Amino acid sequence: MHYIKSTKLNKPVQLSNIPPTSAAAHQHFERVYYQVQTWLGHDLEPQVWGWAMRNDFLKPIMTILPAPENLLNTIFCNCKSGCGSRCGCRKGLQCSLACGQCNGQACLNALPYQSDINEDGTFDPEIMEELETNVVEDDNEDQFDIYQQPENDDEEEDD
Repeated sequence: MHYIKSTKLNKPVQLSNIPPTSAAAHQHFERVYYQVQTWLGHDLEPQVWGWAMRNDFLKPIMTILPAPENLLNTIFCNCKSGCGSRCGCRKGLQCSLACGQCNGQACLNALPYQSDINEDGTFDPEIMEELETNVVEDDNEDQFDIYQQPENDDEEEDD
């Protein structure tokens, strides 16, 4: 509601105030549920509840779906001399390829480049795995069971 009111006033929108996508909110809710269940003493698999294991550490899955295409095409800065303290991408978002000044390449706020090729010329399996799990095509969304919670298999425990 606050977001709608603030955008009607024709003021510049603070990018950090944009609500998360429903996919990002879903991942957040899964992590919260996992945390509460852990506090209650229930042993759940963190990778099923919004966490991914990377380099022997649990890292939150922020979202598995990209932002809507129309949003990706509208969020950018157009700073004339680099991204300063008043720049929208400094306030909650990294600079992207849509940046009018640096195209996400020379800005101090750009995402760090992470190569998918190791020093020996082979592909880094961790980065390749991350790419494979983060790529979701809109028309094939129902093929992925990432959002489905595991069913309770009471029959298997009765053996």
